Amino acid sequence: MEQQVRFGSIVMLSTLFVTLLVPIHVTSEDSLFYHTSINIGDDESGKNTVEIDSDEHVYTSIGDTLYKFDSQGEILHERTFSSEILATSLSPDYARLALTLRSNTNVDSVFILSTTDLNTLVSSEATAMNANLLAWSSNGASVFTNGPDEGLIQLNRETLEIDRTYSGNHTTNLVCFDVSNNAGNILTIDEDGLILLWDTSSEQVMLEFQLLTTIHDCQIDSEGEHFSVSTSENGIRKWTFDGQELKSIDINHAVAFGESNLANTIILQVTSPSPAIIVYDVINELNLQEIAMFHQFDDHALIYNEAGFIETIYTNSNAQHVVVYSSHIDRVGVGESGTDTDGDGIPDSLDNDDDGDGIEDNWDLNCQDIGISCELLPDEAFIRSIDLNVNATHLSMKQSFTLNKKNSADIRDLSRLSMDNDVRLIEAEGQLFADSVCANMDVMDANLLLSSMLLVGNASLAFQEMYCSVENGMVLTPANDQVSHIRYSITTVYSLSSSQNLDELVIEVENHRFPASGSITELSEQHPIAISITGESITTQRYVPWHIQEESISFALEVMQDDTNEISPKRLLNSPIFIGLLFASFIGVGIVVQQIYNRYTASEYDISVDEDDEDDDDDEDEQEWYEDVPEVEEDTSYSEPVGKTSTTPQRSATRQSRPRPKRVQVEKQEQSEAKKLLNDASKEVVRKRRARRTEDNPVRSKRRKLSDSQSNDVSTRKRRVVKKNADNDENMDETLKRFVNDSPEE
Repeated sequence: MEQQVRFGSIVMLSTLFVTLLVPIHVTSEDSLFYHTSINIGDDESGKNTVEIDSDEHVYTSIGDTLYKFDSQGEILHERTFSSEILATSLSPDYARLALTLRSNTNVDSVFILSTTDLNTLVSSEATAMNANLLAWSSNGASVFTNGPDEGLIQLNRETLEIDRTYSGNHTTNLVCFDVSNNAGNILTIDEDGLILLWDTSSEQVMLEFQLLTTIHDCQIDSEGEHFSVSTSENGIRKWTFDGQELKSIDINHAVAFGESNLANTIILQVTSPSPAIIVYDVINELNLQEIAMFHQFDDHALIYNEAGFIETIYTNSNAQHVVVYSSHIDRVGVGESGTDTDGDGIPDSLDNDDDGDGIEDNWDLNCQDIGISCELLPDEAFIRSIDLNVNATHLSMKQSFTLNKKNSADIRDLSRLSMDNDVRLIEAEGQLFADSVCANMDVMDANLLLSSMLLVGNASLAFQEMYCSVENGMVLTPANDQVSHIRYSITTVYSLSSSQNLDELVIEVENHRFPASGSITELSEQHPIAISITGESITTQRYVPWHIQEESISFALEVMQDDTNEISPKRLLNSPIFIGLLFASFIGVGIVVQQIYNRYTASEYDISVDEDDEDDDDDEDEQEWYEDVPEVEEDTSYSEPVGKTSTTPQRSATRQSRPRPKRVQVEKQEQSEAKKLLNDASKEVVRKRRARRTEDNPVRSKRRKLSDSQSNDVSTRKRRVVKKNADNDENMDETLKRFVNDSPEE
């Protein structure tokens, strides 16, 4: 009995455990990621629409051309119209496709086509140039679109004649409308925020009010009990049919929304902070599923799986591509027998990339001739790499992957127009793609698998964060580049349970594929692998190539020895003494260069002579007098060396200011013989006086300065006139004066 109770308890716990895990498991398997792009062409321009039928045939319009694709992207039918296609809509039974054209009057502007071959079933000129809204009634009997003026018109699907018009007080174009499932009510909203709820049976307005906010989309619920509108700043607001407002949904910038296949959920298309499709649970107020996009789009079509979750998304884009997001990839040839060089499960006979380096075999031609074909010799720069960085407390594992040329070129084209309308790829657009890679993964599932592949000594790993980045192939890549590979990385950071001694620490990594749930890595080859381990204080180790046949790789860490006595070039360069000497050398070189520059670039030199005032301590009572004399050129053939100063001590007495001499222009003329004799005699007198003074007074030398440039304000040099001794020289001076005055002019 006790065993039965114990067994029953175990069964109940197991059932509860499985029940709790089922929703997580379903959500994990249904995570979507970028799969492929259907490139329609670069020569088309205009509005882009997308529809999908039950057979997964895609109908898309670009400009004036309508295309029908199969699920593999092959064009089945194509048709061109006279003007730009504004809107498309599939009938509920997928048998008919309605479309509107941008056209003037007297030209058919609305068509209903057969989805089989795109032939016209009926056409009409009932619409106008603004007919960018189009929808079928739930029973497929009517088509609704913008009227030729304001408001909404209802067309008969067989004749496209106008059955009814819903204008009311609308004075501007409609931004959205919706028809209830039973066709009993119609909701119309114009650009001014005027909301009208119509009763189709009486064609009267049941409710009318205005919102002073930007409205993107509107919807009547499937039960016909309330309606909702999405706004830019006030979330999704809801009202009952009698005008009572209900609790709003706190999600802004939902440009489109509608009910999904899951109960109590809605599908949202948001543009901010980044483009995404969200499955939102309105009861529990949480996201059940979110698919991040790295490009702009304004129309989409969905395919659901049996559980009601989104399985595939088709979106339009600004780059003339139809973009496909999927939860899985069907790899052709998986599981078939044959030689498999890279271990991806596809035999080389069917594999487009035998060596797993992301370079297709038809492009894999450039390699060294070592007796192995290029398609079997992987390029180590492109294969998947695992880079471990470890220290005493943390370990990070960075895994890098390469996309093939087609996927790389398509992703670049989509990303170029994700934030602006130019064709330059900026860093923010590249990071938007990287963020979408991480956002679409189930991070916890990925962490559980990756951490189980790592064994770090006796430590356990605690997950901290996961982030993605683009290594190369996007930013600064030319717009016409169709061959460069995009290489992206996913980094997982773990903290170690206890501080580890890195010396001889053993780290073991098991061979594995990256988790497939919501991961774009399914587009990248994953074998062989290049693995390395690095750290600030450990020796770098690398192992390549690591094939799938080798189950695990072990690294024994080697700690680098830090010898403080060893003189290394790095330590020498970081030495303060070396830096100081280098700085002093720079200053010395600068001074020398400046001196050489000053010496060889000077065009002329000035000589300024400073004379020391002569003071006579013995004759303090004798008056000193000065007189102005004309400047006389001195012989400057001799000058004292630059930098030498007189050794004669300077006197501390205050010098008397001397008057500025007057400049007198002297005309050159021939001197008479008498004047020559007078000059010679005067010089003789001066010479004798100087000789006599030398005997009584110490010798005072004149100090001269050499300047490199001519001064603009050159002061007149003042010459000191030798004092005359009345007793000894008066008679001689008078005699000379008389002699000169009495001498005749020659």
